[in-house]
Amino acid sequence: MQTLIIDGYNAIYSIPEIEELLDESLEAARIGLIKLISEFKASRKDVAYIYIVFDGKSAYLDEEIPQTPGVTAIYTNTKKSADNKILEIIKESNKPELITVISNDNFLYNNVRSHGARIKTVEEFYRML
Repeated sequence: MQTLIIDGYNAIYSIPEIEELLDESLEAARIGLIKLISEFKASRKDVAYIYIVFDGKSAYLDEEIPQTPGVTAIYTNTKKSADNKILEIIKESNKPELITVISNDNFLYNNVRSHGARIKTVEEFYRML
């Protein structure tokens, strides 16, 4: 079973119906993305866990918030980027080859594979939805 790690804000700005929610608020877009990912997870038996990582919501947070079974939103503190948190999760994994990162970020593209994980663009992932 695989684990997906989604670069939250990268996905928000790359999925048209989620990006539209920014007209309402950033929080609405985050909630919309979490809902979309939760629905995706419910339909997939080959995905054990999905982490959605968002950059620095607060100087005091570095917390994981379970959303639905198998889906967790992670809000990094302002001193740690989502990119660094994603790489930290991969480095701490016993089986990084079972992790796929969803992001269009060049930094992640260049670093994820060097740690044994896979990467897909948000557009590739969106076609799976």
